[in-house]
Amino acid sequence: MTRYYAIATAFVIGALVIGANGARRGPAIDVRSVQATGSPSPPRPQSPSTLAPAAVTGAAPWALSALPECFVQESRAHGPVRYVLAQLPMNATQLPGNVVSRVGDCTVRVFANSALVERGSERLSIPPSARFWVAGRRLAYVRTTGRNAELRVYHRVDNAVLIFVADDSQGQLHANCRTSKRKC
Repeated sequence: MTRYYAIATAFVIGALVIGANGARRGPAIDVRSVQATGSPSPPRPQSPSTLAPAAVTGAAPWALSALPECFVQESRAHGPVRYVLAQLPMNATQLPGNVVSRVGDCTVRVFANSALVERGSERLSIPPSARFWVAGRRLAYVRTTGRNAELRVYHRVDNAVLIFVADDSQGQLHANCRTSKRKC
């Protein structure tokens, strides 16, 4: 067995010697002999874009997090439904469907199991199955997917109390969102 180790060692050492000698062929590069000419050019003007940015629309479970001018996310919990429900703020009351709250230039429309967040021409929907709670200055929602759930807790950026009022126009809006090919 020792004989095989000696032969393998000789092969490795021989390969290293051959590799080291082969790498040194040719003269070394002298960096001092290269002349660099030219100077950096000033920035070139670019024509302004002719494309107008499109409104942001689509399904987004993080929709309220995308509006720092209106809401600030306090916490987030993820796990089994029972664990997540235990993380709800104390004295939270579940919101009924078809209510609306306006916070600055943002509008939050809560449906039976989803929500629509609007700001100007931007429309982001919090997809089903989401249930919403309010606890004084806090808005919380739990979105379930199978046996797992995610809780997000927010407060208004101005720390004012959240007020939700009934909104009869939501039923028609929600029906339009489900039947139209355009995502709401």
